[in-house]
Amino acid sequence: MKNDDYKKLFENLKRFQDKKIYYDEIVNLIRKLLYERTSFVKNSDNNEKRTEFFKLLREKFEELYESYKLRASEKTCINYDIEYIGKGHTSLVFRVGDVALKIGKTDNNYETNRNYDFDFMIPVFYKEKLKIDKKEYYTIYVTPLVDCKNINEEELYESYKKIRDLGYIWNDPTLDNVGRIIKDIKFNNHAYKKSDIVIIDLEDLAYVGEITPDIVLEEIAISGYNQKTYVFEMRYIKEKEETTKKR
Repeated sequence: MKNDDYKKLFENLKRFQDKKIYYDEIVNLIRKLLYERTSFVKNSDNNEKRTEFFKLLREKFEELYESYKLRASEKTCINYDIEYIGKGHTSLVFRVGDVALKIGKTDNNYETNRNYDFDFMIPVFYKEKLKIDKKEYYTIYVTPLVDCKNINEEELYESYKKIRDLGYIWNDPTLDNVGRIIKDIKFNNHAYKKSDIVIIDLEDLAYVGEITPDIVLEEIAISGYNQKTYVFEMRYIKEKEETTKKR
């Protein structure tokens, strides 16, 4: 099915007035989406773990919605407060009130306590890693909604450059992985201003520290990174060399 087909399917859920039925149907839709996007539903034989996983998702939707109603008490109709935004390679994203909920498949070795306290990373209000069985790991993120349109290549490079200046490589610098803050936010001692660009892909950073440029380029070339990483890294190295010559 195409992404637009899923959007239509999700919008059809608004016919349910009973909250329990509504959330159950949302979870059923997530099940269908995950069936297509990952091997989890097809290959996992741990039914108890799988059931707990979807139960937790339903509870998280409920919790987020109740929290949203407290912040926006005039919006009491559940029919209009949840929507399916889209899917990535191994993730699903939903809007719940004024926040985004991302369900992403993660690497087995990924640690949920790995927090990047950078003001150019999207603030994460909530994060929890779910271990389904020995091979399947998912992480739930709750973040503010951002506008992912009208960001140009130069702005994308500036985001890459900020990361690189701190000794990290961004493995997947694409326009799909950045967004603009919609409204001012204060979180974890950072002030995010409206229109600030933040990186919304929270897992594709690798620390390289003081590794020499030639080794970094070699690593990028053999590790299957996004091709734009190589292009941006070449530009970054050139700019650093030119800055050094001017001193």
